[in-house]
Amino acid sequence: LAQAILAPAARARVSWQRRLRRSRASPGSDRSSHLSRGGMAAATGDEQEEGAPLVFQRGKKLNDEYYIVSVRDSAESTCVKFSAYELETSETFDLSYSYADFDALFKAHPELVNPTNKEGRYDWVIDRLDFTSEGGGGVKRLTLANEPTAEEEGHEGKASIGVPKPVQRDRLTYVERVRIRQEAEKLEEKRAANIAMKSEKNRKAFVAELQEKRKLEELKAQSRKQRIDEERAERREKAEMQKHITEERQKRYEENEKKREDRIKILEEERRKRDLAAIQELVEAAAQKKAAMAKKLEDARLRKKEEEDAMQADLAAKKKLEQKVESKREDAIAQRVERIKQAEREYLSLRERQIQEIASDKAAKEERKQEYLREKASQRAAQLREKHEKIEAWEQSEDLRTQNNMKKEHARNMLMLDHIESLRQQFSQEQALAAARKEAALEQRKEREAKEAEELAVTNQKKAELDRKRQESIAHREASRHEKNNQYCMKIRDMKTAQALRVREAADAVEEAREKTRDEKLRERQFRAEQDYAAARVASQREDNIKAKEQDRDRKFAAMIKERKEHEMQKGLEMESRKHQRRQQEKESAQKREEEEQQRKRQMAILEDQREQMIKQRAAERNRREQERLKHSKSPSPVPPPPAGEKGKDGASSSKPPAS
Repeated sequence: LAQAILAPAARARVSWQRRLRRSRASPGSDRSSHLSRGGMAAATGDEQEEGAPLVFQRGKKLNDEYYIVSVRDSAESTCVKFSAYELETSETFDLSYSYADFDALFKAHPELVNPTNKEGRYDWVIDRLDFTSEGGGGVKRLTLANEPTAEEEGHEGKASIGVPKPVQRDRLTYVERVRIRQEAEKLEEKRAANIAMKSEKNRKAFVAELQEKRKLEELKAQSRKQRIDEERAERREKAEMQKHITEERQKRYEENEKKREDRIKILEEERRKRDLAAIQELVEAAAQKKAAMAKKLEDARLRKKEEEDAMQADLAAKKKLEQKVESKREDAIAQRVERIKQAEREYLSLRERQIQEIASDKAAKEERKQEYLREKASQRAAQLREKHEKIEAWEQSEDLRTQNNMKKEHARNMLMLDHIESLRQQFSQEQALAAARKEAALEQRKEREAKEAEELAVTNQKKAELDRKRQESIAHREASRHEKNNQYCMKIRDMKTAQALRVREAADAVEEAREKTRDEKLRERQFRAEQDYAAARVASQREDNIKAKEQDRDRKFAAMIKERKEHEMQKGLEMESRKHQRRQQEKESAQKREEEEQQRKRQMAILEDQREQMIKQRAAERNRREQERLKHSKSPSPVPPPPAGEKGKDGASSSKPPAS
């Protein structure tokens, strides 16, 4: 862009130089213009015609001849050129160094090693310039001596030369003296006119250069404004693109959310169906268990009833046997104690009442026992039903918790996969956009470089053509003016020296302005380059920070998911251990209850056996006493009536109810 802006200014400068050369080469110009081209003006013309800029200039006296040494720094050919212009013959001698060779000259000089000390380097080289002859033809060649060359301060034969002295004669005529005076006056007038004309040309050149600088500043302002507009358009386009990407991402998120909701609805419907089926199965299993339990209870009730019927039958048989024995005993008592009927009736009535009380107590006891058994059976059934209900509720809550955990884990996994996929897509899109921008910038740069190369080739071709024409015109003019210059060189050497000094001062001022402009351009380019580099570095740091933050967030999210899974796994293991411990405790408590029940049954069986044995012993003892009494009643000796104590004793002994 800078080359495109500076190209019109360079073309304007070349056209201005071409017009200046045409005005100098016009046939109507006077002799003073030719003389000015023969001196320092020729050096400035060479500077303007050559492509390399003039960076330094000073005068030097070598071999009793005065030279103007010019230094040109060509950045395109990477070389430094020293040109010595001889004022008398207008010959130019060149000495060129590449940048590497030029830097190698000052390795042994610490004060000149710094490349920024350009003027010191140029002075050092100019102080050591000298001429050598090559071959037998005596061709002079400009070289660099090891030591500074000596310069003589003035020359007696040349210091007093102002105008060429005419041939000395014995006596001048009046006409010759008038002619010499008129020529001296005309020479002064021409000298003043040449000085005024050169001053006017320098002023015009300075004004033109100022206008050119102003145009360059305007072009810079226009280019800066254009660059700002382009950057604003680029930022606006980038913002629109970012907005479009955000809208697309939001739309994709909405679509994914809608798909996820549909999938969740389908999964909820399937889970509801599974839950209904599981509940139906649990209800059917509970009904089957309840029916089986009811059947078991009915079987136990029937067995109990049968056992009770068998016990009643045994009791009835025992009672019948006892009644039979009692009737026999009553008959024996009636036979034995006929005389004590009244006492026997009382005894029998008392015995009957006691038997009835015992029977009623026995019936009440049996009824209480049946009631107790029914209560225990109902309590056992209620406890069993409550236990089954608790187990069923706990299993339902466990199933519901497991389903909820599976649902949450699946949702978390899907969210994590969607997030990772979106991050991958975003990263690929950013990479594709960056590659596209890079490719577009590369294409633009190639096109710009190709265009600049074409323009440079055209410019070089034009310069070569101009150089060829200039060399031809210079050769033609040199042939015609060489004789004239030889006539006037001795006359105007002092004038040209003063003029060269003035021109050098003007050239120094112009070069200083150019150097200042060049430094400003260089600083501006460096500032722009630093800004671009800082922006690129900030952008790269921002991209790195974004990537680092995304990686940290992904790592934290993965760590959180892992920690949550481990926590859930640990919690599940703890729940399983608690459930296993609860089952083990319930199993141990059931075993303990079963062992206690078996122990109680064994104790009841032992008590029943002891009771049966006692009943049998009492029955055997009563039978033995009855047999002994029957034996005594069958004996021939009359049985006296028992005394009161014996009667009471017998009555007390006979009043004992039979053991049931």
